[in-house]
Amino acid sequence: MLRSKLYPTAFLFLTSILASTLFPHSAPAGCKEDLSSAVPGGGAARGDIVRVPEGDTFLSAMLLRISARAGRDLTGRDASVGAAQKEFGRLALRVHAYTMGTRDGRRTVAALNRVLFEEEGFVYDSAPGDPENYLIDRVLARKRGNCLGMTVIYLALAERLGIPLGGVYVPSHCFVRCEGSGVRINIETGEKGAERSDEWYAGKFRIGKGRPYLRTLGKGEMIGVYLKSLGAAYSRRGLEEEALRLYREAALVSPSLPDVYFNAGVSYQKMGKVEEAIAQYRRALAVDPDMAPARGNLAAAYCNCGRMEEGIREFRKTLDINPDDARSRAGLAKAYFARGAYREAVEQSDRAIKQGYCFEPSMLEILKRYRLPVETTSLP
Repeated sequence: MLRSKLYPTAFLFLTSILASTLFPHSAPAGCKEDLSSAVPGGGAARGDIVRVPEGDTFLSAMLLRISARAGRDLTGRDASVGAAQKEFGRLALRVHAYTMGTRDGRRTVAALNRVLFEEEGFVYDSAPGDPENYLIDRVLARKRGNCLGMTVIYLALAERLGIPLGGVYVPSHCFVRCEGSGVRINIETGEKGAERSDEWYAGKFRIGKGRPYLRTLGKGEMIGVYLKSLGAAYSRRGLEEEALRLYREAALVSPSLPDVYFNAGVSYQKMGKVEEAIAQYRRALAVDPDMAPARGNLAAAYCNCGRMEEGIREFRKTLDINPDDARSRAGLAKAYFARGAYREAVEQSDRAIKQGYCFEPSMLEILKRYRLPVETTSLP
């Protein structure tokens, strides 16, 4: 049910507002479902993760079980957890031959990089849409993985060798950090294990002060990153209920990861559950107020249920964070159009067009009448 009066042209463009701004990567008032406190009805990982204390969790074994179950759903292929564990053991022996138990952080990182990228021939593949890039048995078999897949390989080997490695998450990316014995080294698996500074990541991923990223994650938090990524894979196949189950599990072990709530909002929005989507976007923004995709989707969701003023406010906040966001600029133009504020719609649509966005011709045709006349100079 619409919660506020729609302006005369609202219905025509509400669907396009949503489509143009729905991004596929702290409970507020009115929240219909709190993912961090909801206990899902079953699931492969939840019971084990919740019951096992952080220090006792064997990360690679847990992730292998989660990955194997998801692999059956996503690829139709059964994974051998035992074979994967055996392969991890083989790789760990290769690395150990170079380290021989040394506590020198740089030497151990160099050994990991050498074995994986030079001797074993692992290849980085940035494609996030291919689950074989992060399903663990497939990464091992193909020797190819994205940032998540390669991070898991490093962490599994570190567990076996007693190397102080942890995962680190930034928006849409993760990497590995060696932290201990007086060293702190960021290992960028997308560049064959090259060392990159925190400042490099902050600049590349627009991470301002106070945002909840660049921390070394605990084992439970890393499991949360893995679960939310699997959830996105289910969502891409239209399996939204299963995706939401995984997001609930991720929230239990990694409640400070804003992507969990953002992804849940996307699933609810795809299902047409706008109020639930709004609640989850608010949760994401409570954790990270500068998460532009969540704010843009929140704006679109508000507009979708007729709350135009709130949608316009959130679109403007999104553009304050990222003025180059053409989809949010277009969403703002359409929201102004739906509200009947045509001159504002003209201004914002012109800016969105300059940023490469294409509008419906029918909308642009209507807006022609509201453009200011071009002044001409008469000749004597």
